[in-house]
Amino acid sequence: MAIKKELSLLPDSDNPNSFNARFIKWATTVGRWVMTLTELIVISAFLSRFWLDRKNSDLSDLIRQKQAILESTQEFESEFLSLQKRLTFIKSSYSQTQDYSSKINSLVSSTPQGLIYQDLSILVNPITKKINANANITAFSEDSVIDFISNLMSNSDIENVKINQIEKKPKENNYTISLSVIFKNLAKKT
Repeated sequence: MAIKKELSLLPDSDNPNSFNARFIKWATTVGRWVMTLTELIVISAFLSRFWLDRKNSDLSDLIRQKQAILESTQEFESEFLSLQKRLTFIKSSYSQTQDYSSKINSLVSSTPQGLIYQDLSILVNPITKKINANANITAFSEDSVIDFISNLMSNSDIENVKINQIEKKPKENNYTISLSVIFKNLAKKT
């Protein structure tokens, strides 16, 4: 018969104070605690992964929503900035422009019945700093044309009147007049 040999790592019951017995006892007790703590850390990391994945997913959704909002308002923002720039330009241009209403009123007061302004442009001559008006007018009678030109010549606001063209087409009953007017001084804005 074969003899069975047993291998036991536990200390002998007869010598519990030997180095091997104390080391094995320490390794088994501390080792269990180390293994238990390691398993708890691994399990907590595994479980926290679900919470972190959910948090990551929520943050990703939030970022996508905010990006969509930014993208949808980008066109509005560019239009708003463009409008703001145009308004700033108009405001700065308006602050540099003159009050032309008195000059227009002066032209209107010199205009008799029977004349129609087809085109009127008023601008400041950069060299002389005087206001010039260019107009294309339609008149329905010769007397209206004569009255208009004489009214312009006698107007105290007007320095010079230059008639560029007077034309009457053979089959039409009206006159087409093109003229330039130079006003005496530049009206200052108050």
